Amino acid sequence: MCFSLRNKSLSNVNQFTSLRGTVQKQVEMSRHQIDFLKSLDTEEFYNKNEDEVRRYAQSTVQELVQLGNQATQELIELLQTEFTWSCFFALTIFRETKDPQAVPALITFLKRESDDSMANEEAMFALQDIGDPSINPLIEDIEEAFDNKKYNSYLVDALTGIIGPDSYDFMVKITKDYIGKPWRYKGWFRVEDFTYNFVKQGRTDAISFLRQVLDMKSITGSEKHELEDTIRALEDPDGYEKDMEETEKELSNATQNADV
Repeated sequence: MCFSLRNKSLSNVNQFTSLRGTVQKQVEMSRHQIDFLKSLDTEEFYNKNEDEVRRYAQSTVQELVQLGNQATQELIELLQTEFTWSCFFALTIFRETKDPQAVPALITFLKRESDDSMANEEAMFALQDIGDPSINPLIEDIEEAFDNKKYNSYLVDALTGIIGPDSYDFMVKITKDYIGKPWRYKGWFRVEDFTYNFVKQGRTDAISFLRQVLDMKSITGSEKHELEDTIRALEDPDGYEKDMEETEKELSNATQNADV
């Protein structure tokens, strides 16, 4: 009996030692890969195009993705500096790992309103890819910004691009408030941008109050045009997509002819 307990105890110790060794190895690997990403933040790589740098960093990015949330905290530290490859790839990794722990840092990054549009888009998509855990934190920050008459399109698009009842209900609430109290939103709100992702939500019941927005006297010509496109895309998604493809083809042909 004692011999059996002793063997079991030794087995547990060995398992713990093995687990600790695995964790330590993952930490060391994480640090090594993070250092590699930082090494890209030089003039040599800033002068290369995005596809070339992506190919060069691909294996390291995938290794960090495989580490999952083990690397999250170190990757968050890379978000402190915009216009760097290390920051951009950290955001790219978050799109793959979908770690909810990254949500506050991603929102903070977008709230800085940097001019780094490539990184801003990647952070926005990361929040969308994380999905439901992003919704409540995004709503809280967007409501605070709206109370201060500030509109951050990346935060708004991050939220409205997450398909689901909570994000949809928030969109409906704000749109109806805009219809009923337009003076609250004058001069800072972008109604055509805010309502754009009703298309992604795929809810045709949004059409009725989008038409109410369209009929408001305060709507400008460009806003009207984009709202009409949103309504059309909801009413006839196949026809709208076909028209968009034809337009893109015409633009592509025009560009090719201009180059000849």
